[in-house]
Amino acid sequence: MTNRWLVGLLLVSCMFLVGMGGLGGSAPIKAPEPATNYAATITDQSHISTRVEKFSVDGRTAISGRLGAGRISIRFDKISSVGFVLRDKTLRAEVLLKDGKTVPLIVDKGTACYGKLAYGDFKITMEDIRSITIHGEVGGQ
Repeated sequence: MTNRWLVGLLLVSCMFLVGMGGLGGSAPIKAPEPATNYAATITDQSHISTRVEKFSVDGRTAISGRLGAGRISIRFDKISSVGFVLRDKTLRAEVLLKDGKTVPLIVDKGTACYGKLAYGDFKITMEDIRSITIHGEVGGQ
């Protein structure tokens, strides 16, 4: 009788503990609110384009990466577009500036990019992006 009681208690405890963990569902996305509202079109690796507002890279309105041995951060107001290529586990970004110059960067492929859509928040990691076009400040210039 005692063994049955212990087995029953153990089964009930297991069901309770399993129910407390995440069962694979994803948490709602909460896009950060950047200081400046930039509109951008993000094209992913499967060629799906999404136009967003309040675009940010990890909550900031700049893209950062390695330039040679140094690090650089380029504000969105200087950027026309960014193209991404993943080669040998290294994510390279070709940043096309508004003045026509190109800056090659090595970026962290796990960095999250966020934006707002009319119907919800948007999140994508840099390794899943083919290109980003910065349209400019919304309500600005």
